Amino acid sequence: MPAFAYTIKTDDGRVVQSTVEAASRQEALSLIRTHGDGVVVSMVETGAPQAFAGRESALRTSLAAPRRLKAGAIRQRDLAVFFRQMAISVNAGLPLRDALEAITEDIEHAAFHRVLLRVAAQLHEGRSFSQALAGQGRVFPPICVALIRAAEEAGSMAQTLDQLSASIEKNVAMARKIRSITAYPMFVAGFFVVVIVIMTFFILPQFQKVFGSDEANLPLLTRVVFRANAFLVHHAIAGLIVLGVLIAGLLAWGRTAAGRMQIDRFKLRLPWFGLSLKKLAIARFSKNLAIMIRGGVPISTAIEITAAVAGNKAIESAMIGARDRIMRGSDITNALAAEGLFPRLLIRMVGVGEASGRLPEVLDRVADSYESDVESSIMVVTALFEPIIIVAFGAIVLTFVLAIYLPVFTMAAHAQ
Repeated sequence: MPAFAYTIKTDDGRVVQSTVEAASRQEALSLIRTHGDGVVVSMVETGAPQAFAGRESALRTSLAAPRRLKAGAIRQRDLAVFFRQMAISVNAGLPLRDALEAITEDIEHAAFHRVLLRVAAQLHEGRSFSQALAGQGRVFPPICVALIRAAEEAGSMAQTLDQLSASIEKNVAMARKIRSITAYPMFVAGFFVVVIVIMTFFILPQFQKVFGSDEANLPLLTRVVFRANAFLVHHAIAGLIVLGVLIAGLLAWGRTAAGRMQIDRFKLRLPWFGLSLKKLAIARFSKNLAIMIRGGVPISTAIEITAAVAGNKAIESAMIGARDRIMRGSDITNALAAEGLFPRLLIRMVGVGEASGRLPEVLDRVADSYESDVESSIMVVTALFEPIIIVAFGAIVLTFVLAIYLPVFTMAAHAQ
């Protein structure tokens, strides 16, 4: 009868390793649950590294199997599906390693499929789940690795996977909603840009050839438009080169620490967009911090990790400053207030959460409030943006049309 080596985490936090003989994995799992009082962390048949090597080879050959795997970059949506499936499997009592192998077989994304194969292989080599995830480069964000590590220490893997999958799903839903709100206005703007480019480089030059011999008698508007258009056409290549150099220089400067800091500070000072960006970054910070505190991550480590995923260097710097004050003995409320960057609502609510001992719940509400504000602001701005774009580009097109037809009207009047 096969023997299975297993590891369980007991209710009092102890890690117990032993072996059990059973006819199958399911029977072994049932025996462990019958005689134990903990959560099965891993279970592997004796000689499983060799057995897994065969399964790994079979999984790798599935890349060339009739079912074609999807190519492309690994996105947040892929991570959301993966962690949700892991949460369901672990909550159902399936050992972490078995759940990972089963999910890997069904993954249709080629790059993610290979990543999960490496994760499973490292688990069989004796590494923890968090170590295996951390070894995959930037595929899994630091917050995911930190939460999984805290769950391994606290024995709360099922709950943490649930929270993590819900958080990523919410981020994906928010990004999808923003894209859907801004899709139509951006399409309208793009359409008008194409129309203006066609008129500038193809239509107006033809009329310039027709009226060019009698330019002195053309109306003022026509002369101004024709000369401006000729300047643009003749200097288009030089202008594109200069614009490309400026953009390349700005991007290169933005990759430096000082440049990124200055650009992110400038973003926060923009009239409307700055406030929305700040709210979005603080919502992300609040939500991630709530998850990490609830998962048992120390507050200083939680703030450091959430600062790294804030998406704005100015806000990240303020969070790191707050963390340093906390490590020197300050409470969270005063540490955030001392930075002078965080809104009063956040500081006041954090104070309430600290006083009541319900900081994660309060942070969740702050994140929901700010996300709702950002969504409403985007809807208002996009609703205004569409008519503004239509009026602005309509005025440009009208100017072109008048410049073309005024000479015709003038010549008709003289002919009469």
